[in-house]
Amino acid sequence: MNILIFNFEYPPLGGGGGVATKQLAEALADRHEIHVITTWYSGLALDELVGGVHVHRVRVIGRDSLPTASIVSLMAFVPAAILRGWHLCRRTRFAVVNAQFVVPSGLPALVLSWLFDTPFVLSFIGGDLFDPSKGVSPHRHWWLRLIVRLVASRAEACTAISEDTKRRARELHGVIKPITVTHLGLMPARVAVASRADLELPERGSLFVSVGRLIPRKGYEALLTAWRGITEANLVIIGTGPLREKLEGMIEKFNLAGRVQLLGYLKEEKKQQVLRAADAFVSASEHEGFGIVFLEAMEAGLPIVATDRGGHRDFLIEGENAVFVPVGDEKRLRAAILRVSHEGRLREQMAGNNRKKVKLFYLDKTARRFEEVLKGAARTYENRH
Repeated sequence: MNILIFNFEYPPLGGGGGVATKQLAEALADRHEIHVITTWYSGLALDELVGGVHVHRVRVIGRDSLPTASIVSLMAFVPAAILRGWHLCRRTRFAVVNAQFVVPSGLPALVLSWLFDTPFVLSFIGGDLFDPSKGVSPHRHWWLRLIVRLVASRAEACTAISEDTKRRARELHGVIKPITVTHLGLMPARVAVASRADLELPERGSLFVSVGRLIPRKGYEALLTAWRGITEANLVIIGTGPLREKLEGMIEKFNLAGRVQLLGYLKEEKKQQVLRAADAFVSASEHEGFGIVFLEAMEAGLPIVATDRGGHRDFLIEGENAVFVPVGDEKRLRAAILRVSHEGRLREQMAGNNRKKVKLFYLDKTARRFEEVLKGAARTYENRH
C-alpha cells in the first residue's frame, strides 16, 4: 500500500510523539511505500528519503525551537500541509491517510482524504487530548473539543496509543466512534557498553536517569525539589527544552550541583549507554500518553519510579516492575527513590521483569497491529464505495 502520514513533528523535531511516528513509519516501510508530511526546520531538507520513508517538510512561521512547537507554528502547519499534500496526492494514489495527533495533523489529513476520496485513520497520541500543564490543552476549550469530535467522526477508524488515551478521548471529548488501542513499539537497541567513567557520570552512589523534554509537563521542578532530601544518590537528566535555565537555577539554589546533572541532548547511542550505566529510571511527569522512554528503560533493565497517571499504566505494574507515586507528591516521590536506591533485591527483581516484558512491545509486533488497522480501514472503505 501507499500510505500518507501526517505529523507536525518528526525527528529531529519534537519529542516522543515524533520519534514514535518515525519508528512506526520505518517499520511499515519494509512492506509499504510510506510518505510523511511534517514541519521543516533550518538545516533540514525539504524532501528526503530517510530510513526508507519519504519525508516531506513544509515551512511554517513560528517554529524557532527543535524540541517544542509554538501555537503559531501549529496553526501554520495546517494550510501548509494541505497544500503540500495536495501536490503529493495528485501524483501518488494513497490507499490510506493517517494523522498522528488529532490537532493539528488531523485537519490536513481530513481535508485531503475528502478531496482525494481516500480513507482516513486518526491516531490519538495523548497530548492532543490532555495536557494538564498547558492552559491551551484541548480538553480545556469547547471549540477544541468540538474539533476533536468532528475530526474523529469523519475518520474511517481511530486508534489510541494507550487505554488512558482512549479513555480521555471518550470522557473529555465525547468521541463515540470505536477506538482501537495500538501501543507504541520499541526498536531493540544494540550499543556498546560504556562505563560511568567513560561517560563522565558519577561513579559513587546510586545513579538515577530521567529522559524527556525540559517542559512543564515532565515534572522536573518537582523532581529537583524532591532531590533536596536525597544525599546518597545521583540524578542525570537527558533532554533539552525551554526550562533548562530555570532548572539550572534550581540546581544552584538547592545545592544539587554535585548530585544532579543536566546532560542536554544526547545522540541515540550515548543515550542508550547512559541508560545501561544507570541503576534506575525516574519520571515525575504530570501525564504521559504512553511514554516510550519507559520501554527504553525497561530494555536497559532498569527499575522504574513513575507517577501514577498516564498510558504507561498499561505495561507498568506496581511492585512488579515499577513503583508509583501520586503526581506532584514530592515527599512520596523522594521516599520511592530512596526505597529503590536502598533495596538491591527489589531492583534486581524489577530489572529482570522489565527485560522480559519489554519484548512484548518490540516494534515488529506493535507495527503489525497498527498495520492491520490501516488495512482494515482501506478494505472497509473500498467495500462501501
